[in-house]
Amino acid sequence: MPSWDLKFNIIMAMSRAIASNIIDSPHSKGVALSRLNDKFAPVHPGAIASDCQVPNTYRDKSAVHVDGLLTAQGLDSAMLGWDWKNDPRAEKPLRAEWTETKVKDDKYAEGRTVYYLHGGGYAYCSVRTHRWASWAMARLAGAKVFSLDYRLAPTSPFPAAIHDALAGYLYLLDPPADAGFAPVDPKNLVIMGDSAGGGLTFATMLAIRDSGLPMPAGIIGWSPWIDLLHSMPSVLSNPGTDYLPSNGFTRDGKGSLKSLAKVLATREDDNDANLILHKDLPSIQLYTHNNLLTCKYVSPILENNLEGVCPILMIAGDGEMLRDEAIVFAKKHANVSSSVQLLVYDDMPHVFQMFGFLPSAKHSLQESGDFIRNVTKGGAGVPSKKFERIDTKGERRPLEEDAVSEWKDRIGKLGGGQKFLSKL
Repeated sequence: MPSWDLKFNIIMAMSRAIASNIIDSPHSKGVALSRLNDKFAPVHPGAIASDCQVPNTYRDKSAVHVDGLLTAQGLDSAMLGWDWKNDPRAEKPLRAEWTETKVKDDKYAEGRTVYYLHGGGYAYCSVRTHRWASWAMARLAGAKVFSLDYRLAPTSPFPAAIHDALAGYLYLLDPPADAGFAPVDPKNLVIMGDSAGGGLTFATMLAIRDSGLPMPAGIIGWSPWIDLLHSMPSVLSNPGTDYLPSNGFTRDGKGSLKSLAKVLATREDDNDANLILHKDLPSIQLYTHNNLLTCKYVSPILENNLEGVCPILMIAGDGEMLRDEAIVFAKKHANVSSSVQLLVYDDMPHVFQMFGFLPSAKHSLQESGDFIRNVTKGGAGVPSKKFERIDTKGERRPLEEDAVSEWKDRIGKLGGGQKFLSKL
């Protein structure tokens, strides 16, 4: 990209190599590679980090809600492919970490809380790999940050992550007497995450609303992965300006769109709705089975009704493969009564916030902190709509109306449907 200097070009080349190794390796090796810095991940000198465990009683409470949500979607254990209510990994306490600043400046407000869900394709990473994010939000939002180590696929696939995320939310709102913190007012709580954690953030918001639970003050998605069908054009157009592998977050690289197109070229049925059910189609994602990729709690981009949700901030890089998912979600819900904001940063790759030396990363982190302080108690509020592109100098311009071509034809279809897959 025009704004990338030598340092960033080298970092991107290294990031591509690491991501490709993780995706192309057997899953166990990929997990080991992704967690190289788990044990020694530093806590920022200006931060205080403390371990926390969410009692399993909160998983029990969460399971009641999740069971109701799945039943409403017509999903049972047979369709899910496993007994999610009796996962041996759920017998272990749900681990989390609190982060706060040592010095409380004028941004800090007692009780303001950020609930952070880390990224990693639902299969990798942890609260430790994302300490950079929890520290940044503690500092810029003037909040305490609660990061959750939710269970990962493929050992614990969908709905384990949302089961744990909802358990963490219930814990924050109504902790036990010995938790060491007062109940968090949902009006003073923002849920956020990056990549798959961003997708989980959106799924959790929908689960909270659909379960009739109190809504948080807002949510933030950094490069949110909300379309596991890879239906949008940026998945194919942007590999050269991103570090994500061109195969995407697929199972052992078998689910790349070009590979799928070859399989689907032999089928006789031309109904796009049946693409995902093709008998020769491999399992695409680690997170769940192919026939569940159209569930709104897996791919939140497919939700058609956002009434009753909280304010939303989405941030994406113009050079990333998941860019169009964020744009389409915002465009699709442009008329919802709640606030929906979208910021697309020129030249930036996936979750560029982690490259904190970049001006765009600093700008977007500040925007996130401002949003959190504005939607929580005592905040100035947020505009009802804001769809903008931001250049590398921080200057803004409106997002064009036709930012994603033919998205209405693509959405909800594997790879965008046969029309587009046939061109690969």
